[in-house]
Amino acid sequence: MSAPNGTSVQHTAQVSPVNGSARPAARVATPRVKPQAEAVRPMPTAPLTAVVHDAVRRWFQEAHKEAQRGDVKQQALIGQMLMEGYGCERDPAAGKEWADKARRRGYRMAGVYCEL
Repeated sequence: MSAPNGTSVQHTAQVSPVNGSARPAARVATPRVKPQAEAVRPMPTAPLTAVVHDAVRRWFQEAHKEAQRGDVKQQALIGQMLMEGYGCERDPAAGKEWADKARRRGYRMAGVYCEL
C-alpha cells in the first residue's frame, strides 16, 4: 500500500504476551526505495589528468614554501622536482642548487636522488 507522499505503508501485527492473540500494530511509513539508476546521478567531473596536474602543482608550491623556510627534506624534494619538472617547469640548474643546499646541511642524497 502506498501513501500519498510516495512512501509505502506496512501493516504489522503484535502478539500479546498475555494471551498470545494478535492485534494490529500502528502503521509504519517507510520511504520508497528508488531504483539504482534513479538514485545515483554522477557529478560533473574534471578530467583526471587535470586534477592530478593541479594537485602536483600545489604540492610543489607547498614544498617550495617549506624549503625556503629551511626544511632540509623539502629542499631535497624541491631539487628533485625541479630536475624532473614535476609540478613546475623543468630547471636542472635550480634543482641542483636546491639539492646541493640540502646536501650541505647534512641531508644524505646518495641512494635517494642518484642523478643529483
